[in-house]
Amino acid sequence: MNDLAYELNSVLESAEKKLKTINEQQSAKKPSFDKWSSKEILGHLIDSSVNNMIRFVNGQFKSDLVFSGYDQNKWVEAQNYLNAEWNFLIDLWKTNNFQLVRLIGSIPDDVLKKLTINHNYDQITWKELSKNESATLEYLINDYIGHMKHHLDQIFRIN
Repeated sequence: MNDLAYELNSVLESAEKKLKTINEQQSAKKPSFDKWSSKEILGHLIDSSVNNMIRFVNGQFKSDLVFSGYDQNKWVEAQNYLNAEWNFLIDLWKTNNFQLVRLIGSIPDDVLKKLTINHNYDQITWKELSKNESATLEYLINDYIGHMKHHLDQIFRIN
């Protein structure tokens, strides 16, 4: 297991315990009309895991690091996470991400660190990277983990 896989695994194990202390009613509460509930935030992280799994697999075999984006608000709404069972969402989030731990741990170091100038990280990443800077798959995975931590912190602040 490489450092990225180890870090993601640690985040999952720590966060799962905290997520399970939140009850169904707490998880559905919206901090305000225009903000996501904990269920919707976790649903967004599930959507992120699905989209990034495709990126992490395809990124190993492409000469560029240009990937499709997605409309996060439409995905959350279409999947109706607000009305899903909280424990189901926790399990789905955990399962998807444990597969990502396996995937990330299998990516050769030279593939993770391969530099390319042709990327769209200025459009698809949480911490955008300028088009003028070289990108790696490692950057994208680190960004994914940082994005997850950010949203988990939001959930824990709400509850």
